[in-house]
Amino acid sequence: MFGRIVGLFAFAAVAAAPASALTYFAVDGAPDPGVSGAYSIVIDFEGALPTGYSLSGSYGIVSATIPGQHAQPAPNTDTDRYFYVSSALPTNNATLLTPDLRGISFYWGSIDTHNMVEVLGAGGSILASITGLDVSVAGGNQGLPQTNRRVFIEAGANEVITGLRFSATGVAFELDDIAVAGVPEPATWAMMIMGFGLVGFAARRRDRLVTVSA
Repeated sequence: MFGRIVGLFAFAAVAAAPASALTYFAVDGAPDPGVSGAYSIVIDFEGALPTGYSLSGSYGIVSATIPGQHAQPAPNTDTDRYFYVSSALPTNNATLLTPDLRGISFYWGSIDTHNMVEVLGAGGSILASITGLDVSVAGGNQGLPQTNRRVFIEAGANEVITGLRFSATGVAFELDDIAVAGVPEPATWAMMIMGFGLVGFAARRRDRLVTVSA
């Protein structure tokens, strides 16, 4: 559906914590293969973050490629602004906090083995840590945009994703166009439960009527 799937993995949380059923997969391609279905892009780094999202830490949002420092996560004809973290900045990490989500995706460029993204869950827990080596063996080659990946991260049952923490112990971790798949609001859940209840009630009533008429 999204092209060639590079990997699909389940994660176990750290010692004594309940196992996380979070999964991810990566799709190769340049330019960005994009999203469809339940996902929609909410952050393109061209303007302010939407309500409910925040960024903290050290990061840059730029539009140019500077060899040896950072590179656009797309062919060089792409002049869009993108996000990066780097060991050359005051700290080597930044955190994106989000509303409760069941899925999040971003386009990851010039992937290095020293890149890492931690997936945050309820209460700031770490559901998983994904390194550049987990999705690509490209080695951060800025001259091979076709080795870029769109990564999809999906929460397991009874889990939510509440953010991502990006870090790079070298130069640099670049990404663009963050997309999300949301979690229904409580009112939506209530309506769904009520709907299921009405369907069940109607089915039971129909069964009773059939029995009586027989």
